Amino acid sequence: MRKTFDAELQELNAEMIDMAAAAEDVIDAVTQSLTSADHDAAKGAVEMTKHMDQMERDIENRCLRLLLQQQPVARDLRTISAALKMVTDLQRIGDQCANIAELSGLLGNPGSSQAMKDIRTMSQKAGIMVKRSIFAYANRDTSSAREVVALDDEVDRLFQAVKHELVELIVNNRGEADQAIDLIIIAKYLERIADHAVNIAQWAIYCVTGELAG
Repeated sequence: MRKTFDAELQELNAEMIDMAAAAEDVIDAVTQSLTSADHDAAKGAVEMTKHMDQMERDIENRCLRLLLQQQPVARDLRTISAALKMVTDLQRIGDQCANIAELSGLLGNPGSSQAMKDIRTMSQKAGIMVKRSIFAYANRDTSSAREVVALDDEVDRLFQAVKHELVELIVNNRGEADQAIDLIIIAKYLERIADHAVNIAQWAIYCVTGELAG
């Protein structure tokens, strides 16, 4: 019975890593679309997120089956409950990437303003945060998880800088207002992706320590 349960836990771990890899791919596609105005990359990102919907359902079903059919001990229970929470964050990352991709497809030439540079940096940092948070979960590495939490402050500072510059642009140049608003929304989605990466990192810490921050 225990061998079967351990095998199921290993499968759960593999499925989580696969979904995280899908999230990483979609963030990379979104970053490419923002960096080079690549509309094909934006369309590809939207398609990738559709596959993540099924991955979420499969992981949730496995977790519920483990909870109902087995009697997990404390640490196993933490792993399963954390996976249920983390998969929701991964799915929301996918949804927000799809939203960014759709908006980036509407942008003409976003140019090379400081705000646009900061948005691209936000995208890259958010991608790093997601990758590190999943590495922390897969390897039960609390140090990597805490690095993710620390990086969130950098993304928050970039978001405030972007918002400030674009609001100023709207005030001074009404003709640029529509695109500036789209860019603020994109930056906000990136900030939320970083927040979801922090959630995943905190659940990774919980798997190891049984303590949940926040």
